[in-house]
Amino acid sequence: MKYSFLTLFIIAFSLLSCEREPLFEEIEYVKYSHQLFEENTRMGELIQKASREFGATPKEMLLKAGYSETQADQFLEKLNLYVALSKDYTVHGIAYNTKDPLGESVVASGLLYCPQNRLPKGVIFVYPFFKSKGVSGTDTRYSVESLLAVAGDYVCIIPDGIGMGINSDQPMSIIQHENLAETGIDFYLAVREFIYNRHHYKLPKRLILFGYSLGGSATWSLARYLSIHKELEIGVKDIFVGGGPYYPDLCMKDLFESRYSEFASGPFILWSLNYYDNLNLDFTKIFKGKLLDGFPGLCNGSRAVHDVTSYIGTDLNDYFDEDFLQNEENQYRRLVMDALKKHSIPNDWRPDVKVRLYNCHKDLYVPSICGDKLYEYLKEINADVEYIHEDIAHEKMIIRMIMDFYKYLYPNQ
Repeated sequence: MKYSFLTLFIIAFSLLSCEREPLFEEIEYVKYSHQLFEENTRMGELIQKASREFGATPKEMLLKAGYSETQADQFLEKLNLYVALSKDYTVHGIAYNTKDPLGESVVASGLLYCPQNRLPKGVIFVYPFFKSKGVSGTDTRYSVESLLAVAGDYVCIIPDGIGMGINSDQPMSIIQHENLAETGIDFYLAVREFIYNRHHYKLPKRLILFGYSLGGSATWSLARYLSIHKELEIGVKDIFVGGGPYYPDLCMKDLFESRYSEFASGPFILWSLNYYDNLNLDFTKIFKGKLLDGFPGLCNGSRAVHDVTSYIGTDLNDYFDEDFLQNEENQYRRLVMDALKKHSIPNDWRPDVKVRLYNCHKDLYVPSICGDKLYEYLKEINADVEYIHEDIAHEKMIIRMIMDFYKYLYPNQ
């Protein structure tokens, strides 16, 4: 059999190319611990799970959030388009090595959503909303926050948090901003190790950050940490943040003054503070009524915050001691306020990417003063910030934020 010169040249070149192709070398796991589970999913399935979680159809949830019939139908029409265009994803439950707020080594967990058989466009890092023990992402094998990414080709990372998921035997870390950032970075590094060894793919080092409500302050803490610690060589592409207790001291002070909380997160925060800040609080001098009778089960995360709120009510007078609420010189109140101030995210940095900040005029879940103060600071330092400030409810603002995020990710859809 005779071969042309061109054919022989192509064969020789191919052989040389194969010989020069570097062999894949698995990296040593440092942050990654082990995989908890792995399964396939699609956006439609995630919507069905979200409906079961909230006990309502998507339309019922929109109507409850304050949307009209017409607005709800328009939203669902767009959502159905994203569902139709969505592709297969694999969700992994990942365990990783990190540290709790006390500096103790722990194994934490979180969800990793990966597009199947295609390279991702980027990485979305989402801190979850306020959740109770037993229903975190790795507990239920899904997270409603994943709906932000699975309509397209993005890797989505959602940590459970300290005190949740695989280490739910510990108290929850709720507002310890420095630790929230550090554990988030450790999770990203673990995911990067896992994806490289599993798929031989290097995860992008620039993250799109998204967080709302409790997840908003965690996201802001991560953005600050990455901006300050350039040595990590992990960048931020864009920031979507809203409705968060960025300044928990201002948040709690506002709640104490108004004596009203639509979302009884205060007892959970105090329980977390007492453990991780070693405050040695005497809760018999802080709580009363049903809350004290059901202590600590009503504030340690074993019951969902919505259930706790339904049980103890929205009036702080019914479950907080009067002197604790009224007297700023109360020894336990001073301990609490000092600790809360320590966990306020410092205004000591300037974002070098665009910030989309969402805030309600009057938020019955997280006092609006937190978002207002953050916006004032960002304007003062001439940061690139878009302030979406509307007279709508906390629940409706998150839907507005999600739709804006979809438009950002998929501008042509």
